[in-house]
Amino acid sequence: MSAAEPTNQESTVTKVDESQADSHDVELTPFTIFRYVASIALLIFSIVIVGALMFTGNTRVAKETNPWVALIVCIVAIVWLSMIEGQQASLVGLPPVDPELYKETHPVTYKNAALAFKGDNLDRYLMGRQFMVLMVVFVINQCGGPLDPTVDVLGLPDGVKVVFLDIGLGMIIFTCILGQLTTQVTSSHC
Repeated sequence: MSAAEPTNQESTVTKVDESQADSHDVELTPFTIFRYVASIALLIFSIVIVGALMFTGNTRVAKETNPWVALIVCIVAIVWLSMIEGQQASLVGLPPVDPELYKETHPVTYKNAALAFKGDNLDRYLMGRQFMVLMVVFVINQCGGPLDPTVDVLGLPDGVKVVFLDIGLGMIIFTCILGQLTTQVTSSHC
């Protein structure tokens, strides 16, 4: 066999990788494209609203300190939340995978997984992670949640302010998409 010819193991892995990649493909129908565009538009709108709340001093952290402090703390908290959520999805999905498959290619993941799967470490991590998520989401809400949802923000109509600020849809979209769903979906597909 020449060096250019793939071994049976390599060709099997390639076939598995291709079939997994194909299983994640999404058919782009007009409805799917509309959903994607609407989701991105709502996310951008929510980011703008949260930023406007911070820079008008209508959040707890912005009012008591500075809008820039609120923005920086919020960004750090969102990044931290995304790491917590991504790691949780990865660790929960990784046990059925043979560690030898990623031992050489991803040594840090291998060491992290070996520690996480030792004894009851995974259960303890998952329990502690819940409390960490509560704390981080609380910090995000303090940085970006409105103190007074009736105050004028970007000249929005009252109905939009009720839905996005008073009910909190803006913060839900902001936190869930940026801090949770994106990394969970990404880590579950890797």
